[in-house]
Amino acid sequence: MRRSLATLWGPFVAALVVVFWLSSLSHVPASQHFWDKLLHTVGYAVLGVLALRAFHGGFSRLRLEPTLYAAAAVILWGISDEFHQSFVPGRDASPWDVVADVVGFVIAVSLYATLTLRSARAERSR
Repeated sequence: MRRSLATLWGPFVAALVVVFWLSSLSHVPASQHFWDKLLHTVGYAVLGVLALRAFHGGFSRLRLEPTLYAAAAVILWGISDEFHQSFVPGRDASPWDVVADVVGFVIAVSLYATLTLRSARAERSR
């Protein structure tokens, strides 16, 4: 099934906008209840799955080139996000947050691979 540009890229771009908005806040709501690195890891895992989906043209078999493009996009966004936060009062930039973002992307690759593998198996069993 062919997907439209908006359907593929819209969720990823919307997630980028949400990350930018959250980074613009001096205090992220409810963040005091969770470990900062956990929030980064989970957030960037979601962002990673959306990036992988967009760069692969949908939920299809994991391929090296689109995965590398998705990795570059997500990791560069994480770095730029930390730079952005360095200008927000009450926030700071941390290389450890970028490490948590990378861990989130690695989790995203695992989730994406699992989802697409299960989907492919289900298709074959039909």
